[in-house]
Amino acid sequence: MTHAALFWTHVVSAIALCFIDQQVLLATDYFLTIGGGYQPSANQASLEANVLFFQKVLLEKHSGSRTQATFFADGIDSESDLQVLTTPIATAAEKDTPATDLLQRLYSFRSNQSVEYRNHRISPVSGPNSPPSISSSLKHMCSSMKAGDRLIVYVTAHGGSAKGKNKFNTTISCWDDQSISAREFTAWLDAVPTTVPVVMVMAQCYCGGFAHTVFNNANRNDGLSDRLRVGFFAQQHDLPAAGCRPDIENDEEYSSFFWGAFVGRSRNGKAMQSADYDDNKKISFAEAHAHALLTSETIDIPLRSTEVLLRSYSRIEGYDHLRTDDSDIRDSQGAEPSRSVHQLVGMVGSFQDICRGTAPEMQRTVQGLCEQLDLKMGDAVENLFENFETEQAEFRSQRRNSFRGRRRGSSGRRELREEIVQQWPELGEPNWKSAAILQEPGQSKLWAEIQNLPNYARFIENQRNREMTADQMEQAELREVKYERLIHTLEAILLAKNLGKVATPAIVQKYQQMLAVEQSTLNPALN
Repeated sequence: MTHAALFWTHVVSAIALCFIDQQVLLATDYFLTIGGGYQPSANQASLEANVLFFQKVLLEKHSGSRTQATFFADGIDSESDLQVLTTPIATAAEKDTPATDLLQRLYSFRSNQSVEYRNHRISPVSGPNSPPSISSSLKHMCSSMKAGDRLIVYVTAHGGSAKGKNKFNTTISCWDDQSISAREFTAWLDAVPTTVPVVMVMAQCYCGGFAHTVFNNANRNDGLSDRLRVGFFAQQHDLPAAGCRPDIENDEEYSSFFWGAFVGRSRNGKAMQSADYDDNKKISFAEAHAHALLTSETIDIPLRSTEVLLRSYSRIEGYDHLRTDDSDIRDSQGAEPSRSVHQLVGMVGSFQDICRGTAPEMQRTVQGLCEQLDLKMGDAVENLFENFETEQAEFRSQRRNSFRGRRRGSSGRRELREEIVQQWPELGEPNWKSAAILQEPGQSKLWAEIQNLPNYARFIENQRNREMTADQMEQAELREVKYERLIHTLEAILLAKNLGKVATPAIVQKYQQMLAVEQSTLNPALN
């Protein structure tokens, strides 16, 4: 190549790069946030905290043009619509009234917390969390969208399970007991131009049904949509999700970890390990999802939209563990039965073998979950299911024994209560709180006499045992969830490896396009 030709090659490349940069600068990200409950008693403070945290993340990590519309609870209404935890009432022990504390427990007034209501503090807010308001805003957004723009949808709300034949047609619960179904939401997204990708992050119960918005009518039997949509979902379509609370101290919730991956801290400011699993100095949506999978200690089994595509159109050789509702429906549009499938990869070998050649965030997910389950990457994956089934059986046996123990043996609550009332009739229901004997400073004499009652020690011991059992059950359930997360990740890896061997080129192309969006990042300037 001559010097002149080389010079003009550089000039053309520079112009092309400038043009691409200019496209990025001119592009707009449209953010649609749907948050809050369906009535004040179901509109917890944690939902407000999630939206406020998301707004902070955008301020810190999103540059370039953006348009935001936020719909939360009752919108601009000034009525008290948010349930918040008041300052915990001091326990009886803190007030030096141990007898009152014990009586509260005996009469089932066990909570030392109370709630109150105030107006939410989301600002700016576009309107109420209601289907007409959201639909109208989205339609207006779509009318302004152009090639290169993106629509990013964040839902932190309540959700409902599907009704009817389509088990994936779950719902977002909206204000005044309204709802948006996955099928309805899909129809709204059909107004988004084909040149504008959609990214969804949803954390409501049963939100996995909305992963099926990649299909026409949210129904895989109707084939893939011609739109480019991806999503990251806290939970499967048939399970409730964690996170709705009147307090904000506990931020163990999927989207707290997902958005937190971009800023390196959780909603409450707890520092997080880096989610830059491929060391390219930026966090992708896929990496944020993997981070939430690895970090959150919840009942959630998160999923990505690409997993739904893979489960619909790919196979794993000799594998029969896929959930029935994922594996028994195959769209004829995507299948190529004439292809030989003898080269399909199976669920065999070590974890390390299966991870070879896959994306860094998938490798890190498998590695991290193996560590949490005391497995080694060199272990044979065939043993995974045997170990899981053994632990499941132990967990179920433990749960049955716990229930039987509760039925067989009394906690001592009733017996102790009867002893107290027999000796101090004024401490019987319903007016025990006003008894003069409880007004004595320190309650020391009464408390000493109660502790000497025959059933006091029995009641206290049973309470301790039950608390210990509840903690053990919770830890066993979390291990079960981590097994599920690991199995789902391994399935996704193998289904991706086999997709090109059993699906049409059009399906493979759509998967690659979705994967590219999943592996993009929040800040358009870094894509």
